[in-house]
Amino acid sequence: MTDPSGSGPAGRSASVADHRARIRAGVAPLDRSESLPVDEARGRVLAADVAAALAVPPFDHAAMDGFAVRAAEVVAPPVELPVVGVVAAGDPAPPDLPAGAAYRIMTGAPVPAGADLVIPFEWTTGTDPVRVERSAGAGRHVRRQGEDVGAGEVALRAGTRLGAAQLGLLTSMGVAEVAVRPRPRLGVIATGAELVGGQIPDSNTRTLLAAGRAEGAVATAHGPAPDDPDGFRSMLAAAAEVSDLVVTTGGISAGDHDVVKAALAGTDGFWFGPVALKPGRPQGFGRVRASDGRQVPVLTLPGTPIAAYAAFLLFGREALARLGGAAGAATRRAPLGVPVAAGDRTVVLPGVYDENGHVVPLPGHAGHSQRLLAQAEVLMVVPPVGGELAAGRSIEVLL
Repeated sequence: MTDPSGSGPAGRSASVADHRARIRAGVAPLDRSESLPVDEARGRVLAADVAAALAVPPFDHAAMDGFAVRAAEVVAPPVELPVVGVVAAGDPAPPDLPAGAAYRIMTGAPVPAGADLVIPFEWTTGTDPVRVERSAGAGRHVRRQGEDVGAGEVALRAGTRLGAAQLGLLTSMGVAEVAVRPRPRLGVIATGAELVGGQIPDSNTRTLLAAGRAEGAVATAHGPAPDDPDGFRSMLAAAAEVSDLVVTTGGISAGDHDVVKAALAGTDGFWFGPVALKPGRPQGFGRVRASDGRQVPVLTLPGTPIAAYAAFLLFGREALARLGGAAGAATRRAPLGVPVAAGDRTVVLPGVYDENGHVVPLPGHAGHSQRLLAQAEVLMVVPPVGGELAAGRSIEVLL
């Protein structure tokens, strides 16, 4: 017997991993890109490999304050050498090092030709002539040109998300502008006559807009939608015209007014069904065609606040990551600070970090409490392994 929702055999729920895989398979990276100055590209995803315009480091330079010498001349300290000059960071390359001499040199300064070792100040008398009291092999405390990245070498690959470290590397490589994926456009539609009529404030839209923007999306509200299938389909079509991903909340259970399911259940390729997730069992995913031919993914989430938010973090982030060119959303893990009961489906619990950096659940009724959600530092993803998870076991956490 088949479940009419399209989930498979009646009573059988998809796993969280299965639903994530469904979304990854159904969302393609955006096929457009834009060029941005490096200082405007934080958080964006590279659309193409980036090669270094300059070597990193750009020249041989001192890794420590000290004296530039020839290693072969200080193999048997103590050795006394005349100091023929001083080289500071920012100075041009000095004349070649004469035989039997030393340069006083500062961190970051160019190493003179002929020198192959920097003796730290602490290993010398620091005088002129300088007495070298301890030595090392050739190359010590010298950073060679291109030892990190060679000129023309690809250092960052397409699909890399640009954070502080990546932006610093790009600048060091002499790259001023990069091709990046556009920020995905996220449309949010909440459903329910109680929202349209103003009986209940539409907190889900506000939450999901903020969550989408935190993932780098350009997020826009298009609802709330009435409990009318034709009206909902019209609103969804309008949202799809200006969105790369549409997320809906509410209207996907089995009630008389579950407008999203009523409007889309007959759409070719659209899936509705239970996911083994608490809270957030009813889920749906499919695509609608925009007038320009794009297949716009639509993620349908439950309507209760914690369920909607948890499902967005579990599934919506997957879709946004794929649109941005990544293989999937990055996951984080943390050890449990206390034992936690596990059942036959994934459970999401609002939690906080304890003094040891472990996660512990907040007390209370997590399934519907927006107050607990607001107090939480993380959402703990308890896997469906049955029994009890021991303290110290690592689990996925959603920030």
